[in-house]
Amino acid sequence: MRELAVRRGRLLSLAALTVGRLAVGAPAAAQGPTLPDTLDITRAIRIAMSESPLLRMSQTQADQAGADRLAAWGAFLPTAGVDAGLNRSSFSRTTFVGEEGLSETLPQTLTASSQGGSQGFGVSWTVLQGGRRFAGLSQAAASLRAAERRFDDQQRNVIAAVRREFLGALQRQELLELTRTQIADREFELDIARRRYEIAAVERTDVLAAQSLLLEARIRLLSEENQLRNGLRQLVVSMGLPPEAGEGLVLMGDEGMPDGLPNIGVIVETAVTSDPELLALRAERAAAAASLWSSRLSYLPTISVSFSWGRGQNFGPEDSFWQFDLGDTDRRFGITASWNLFDGFNREVQNARASAARRQAEEDLRGRRLEIERDIRRFGADIEEHAETLDLLEQQYAISRERLDMQQARYRLGTASFLELQDAIGAVQRSENSIIQTRYSYRIAWSNLAEYMDGRPGSP
Repeated sequence: MRELAVRRGRLLSLAALTVGRLAVGAPAAAQGPTLPDTLDITRAIRIAMSESPLLRMSQTQADQAGADRLAAWGAFLPTAGVDAGLNRSSFSRTTFVGEEGLSETLPQTLTASSQGGSQGFGVSWTVLQGGRRFAGLSQAAASLRAAERRFDDQQRNVIAAVRREFLGALQRQELLELTRTQIADREFELDIARRRYEIAAVERTDVLAAQSLLLEARIRLLSEENQLRNGLRQLVVSMGLPPEAGEGLVLMGDEGMPDGLPNIGVIVETAVTSDPELLALRAERAAAAASLWSSRLSYLPTISVSFSWGRGQNFGPEDSFWQFDLGDTDRRFGITASWNLFDGFNREVQNARASAARRQAEEDLRGRRLEIERDIRRFGADIEEHAETLDLLEQQYAISRERLDMQQARYRLGTASFLELQDAIGAVQRSENSIIQTRYSYRIAWSNLAEYMDGRPGSP
């Protein structure tokens, strides 16, 4: 195990050098904040919180829901308006219809002009609308809560996506460094095979086999470099940055691993009461219930009152057009009651749709609650499996590493064939790759489970 830790240290020490090689000739990021040469997961999440387009769209939807609630409050208030106007009109007549019904021409053109002005102020207030305004206000408030919880859920999703992409890219980075280390080992073994072939201690097939192993390692290196580049691009895109921002980026991850196994029962209990997605679904259920209430209240009458005051005056064409002190006044007050007795079953259809939406919201909530409990238990089982597998893999690595050391010593002494050495090399490589992959699968499973361990989006 001590040797495995030493090898891991070597891998991390080469990270900056290797990823720097990938950045040769890479263009600079065209937009967004400038990333540092090295990036840790905390910094990545902080950037995503400010740059993610998903969060910005979710915030826009929450702002719109806030405006809708303000409009629902405004429905309780009266409406008021003022108006003022000045007018001038003139006409001329040259023909008229005579007694016999024929058009005749006047001997002289008749002309006339008039001027006038008006000013007014009016207030109207819907006193009773069958309670629909209260239902609308309740629906708007519930929709706002749902939008706010959706924003919280989107924050959590963005954090989870950045975590997964970061850990995935970090895994590719470590596998890349492992491949480079393996290439150095294969070059050393090829050198030994060549020297032994020069003294006729082995056949040329051993040299060819060593060369084949080296070429296989170099092919894996090309593949790992490409996968790392793709992983870094995916990471920065999940952060809300352009893909080229990931060129040349070196990821820094801590060596800590979560201890112990999760308490699934406690996590399930926490999630069903504070998960933001479930809170959003509960708010949407409340909004659907308010919408149903509003539909049922459409059978009740509406009562409104209005008041208006105005003044106006007509004056001659010789007077000034710009007159504002008008002498004729008018005041009006009215109460209006309306009751829609039948509208062709439109209200019945609206009630049926609102009732179906209410039932759909209830089933959406119930279904998502079951899915969350299923996911939590699955992630818990994955964590337990990966923890046990990782312990067995580390034991397997220790055995395969000891076996490789013995086969290398035997090969130098001429008591082992290159085929035996090759088999031991393959076992070590498989153990090293499996340990890295299982370790990151373990961490990703914990990251997935962390989404449900707190009802609010938090730090990694």
